[in-house]
Amino acid sequence: MEFTDVMERSNSSSTKPLLARQPIFDEKLCVAAYELLFRNSEQNTALPSNEDEATSQVLLSAFSENDISQLTGMVPGFVNFTKNLLLSDIPFDRKQLVIEVLEDITDSEEIVNALSQLKQEGYTIALDDFIYSADKSELIKLCDIIKVDLRAYEDRKAFLLDVKRIQRTKKRMLAEKVETHEEFELCKKLGFELFQGYFFAKPQLVKGKQLSYNKEVVLALISKLQDENVSIDGLEEILVRDPELTYKLLKLVNSAAYARGRKLKSVKQALTWLGFKKVKSWVILLSLSQLDDKPVELTNTALIRAKTCELLGHHLQDDNPENYFTTGMLSCLPAFMDMTMPQLLEKIPLITEIQEALLYYKGYQGFILATVMAHEYGWWEKINWKTLQKMNIKEQHLSDFYRKAVSWSNDFLNEH
Repeated sequence: MEFTDVMERSNSSSTKPLLARQPIFDEKLCVAAYELLFRNSEQNTALPSNEDEATSQVLLSAFSENDISQLTGMVPGFVNFTKNLLLSDIPFDRKQLVIEVLEDITDSEEIVNALSQLKQEGYTIALDDFIYSADKSELIKLCDIIKVDLRAYEDRKAFLLDVKRIQRTKKRMLAEKVETHEEFELCKKLGFELFQGYFFAKPQLVKGKQLSYNKEVVLALISKLQDENVSIDGLEEILVRDPELTYKLLKLVNSAAYARGRKLKSVKQALTWLGFKKVKSWVILLSLSQLDDKPVELTNTALIRAKTCELLGHHLQDDNPENYFTTGMLSCLPAFMDMTMPQLLEKIPLITEIQEALLYYKGYQGFILATVMAHEYGWWEKINWKTLQKMNIKEQHLSDFYRKAVSWSNDFLNEH
């Protein structure tokens, strides 16, 4: 069966599916892969009624309509495969794609034969949401990676028992839905090599822990920048005290994406050309990117989240789209600083609108932030689609802005 035959049997639409990605880390918190998450944009539920169509759409979207390197960089993409798609001829680069076998797929003769053929062709195969059972022995033999969902176990004893069974198979283990740094450390000790979940984007709270000098300096700078009384001259004075930060800012402004052929040589020129509010946002971002005890993916997440919020702010024709950017970026600050948001807001003089957005998701900025974060996590069912429609934000807007933000973030990180 050809891959296109599966597409022809489904009622595929012309609109792109909503697409998000979740990083998969190695034990050093370097990104080893991304899982591509998707939602058919014509459906109003989290799971599309035609899973063949949805998976086909995300594959075509990721590997055809977009340059896959924009979505996953140099690492492969994990994608869930339905039974019908496993039985089709898959026309995608085996180096860029990891085939995830869904948990409800059994090791029937036709599935075993299909997976054996895919293995011979060089594809990497992962078993998704794995719960150990003897009737999956053939699937275990054929797979390369076993994904274990930490949230699927009611108690640690059952989890540890399954881990011991999987360890005997000598397969690589991937821990899914890792929510805390403690769970990450536990899984490392148990021999897991890959880790997925948003533990990296949450603060690592340790009682009595003090901020490092580097973080204190960055936090003090952010506080000064958010002071409503700071002037252009005051901002310039802050920047010239940090030659490295000044250099990075001028490099950013003079990059092809912003300078449009102009070459700016001073901070004052940058302030005049980019605008006071935008420069403040850039300086905060550049300062956070200098922290060396956090994974690069955290900066990537902050960039994508901030830019998506800003693009939505522009779409709403808000007078201050830069505030949407700042709100998205500062929502990641607890993870950068290992402090809670209330603790941080005691140290930063933010305007009430941004404070309420960060603490309670109130107002336009708070609603947009909550929407962007739900999209980022692939929590489609938590997005308030009715309210978005009233705001003239269509699913296609959300999809397009997210993709633009991913591409923009890639450019930023490549430059810096």
